[in-house]
Amino acid sequence: MKRERDPTPEEFEKLLDWLDSDRDVAAQKYETIRHRLIKIFVSRGCIDAETLADEVMNRVAVRIDKIVETYQGDPARCFQGFADNVYLEDLRVRRQLEELDPSGHLPDGRDEDDDEQREYEDKCLTQCMGQLTAPDGELFRRYFREEKRAKIDGRKDLALELGITVNALRIKAHRIRQHLRPCMEACLDNAR
Repeated sequence: MKRERDPTPEEFEKLLDWLDSDRDVAAQKYETIRHRLIKIFVSRGCIDAETLADEVMNRVAVRIDKIVETYQGDPARCFQGFADNVYLEDLRVRRQLEELDPSGHLPDGRDEDDDEQREYEDKCLTQCMGQLTAPDGELFRRYFREEKRAKIDGRKDLALELGITVNALRIKAHRIRQHLRPCMEACLDNAR
């Protein structure tokens, strides 16, 4: 499935404004919609429901200008429409993988070029992470540390520890990622 780019801070702000003019109410609606999407993806048997829900949120945010102009209904229904498309794309990818290996296991033969590329990406990430402040680097590491349910629980714990909401934590992580992106792109361009 093709992943959507992360929304710009302006797009994210417009998304929150579209949900509600009161920032706290908008954040609560955002979280409610996101949790509902996660439940939908889980009920449909998706492996990484949280990632798919984030993909839906990103797609809506990136297209927020057009949505605000053309969509007249309840925002939750708009997200549902995007969720249906994301689910179908994810299902298509899972079926293609099953066709490659019906046992559900991916082929073990890895390409040396892929290993070299991953190693270079790791070096770039380490280099770029070194440019962050210590608190931002630690927050970013902890935010992306776990998988599946442990990731959700870890993010809740981190938000509690920092004394902020999970949504505020997500925004902080998004801003750090936006800060890292130019460094990563420059570093990876040097590898080509």
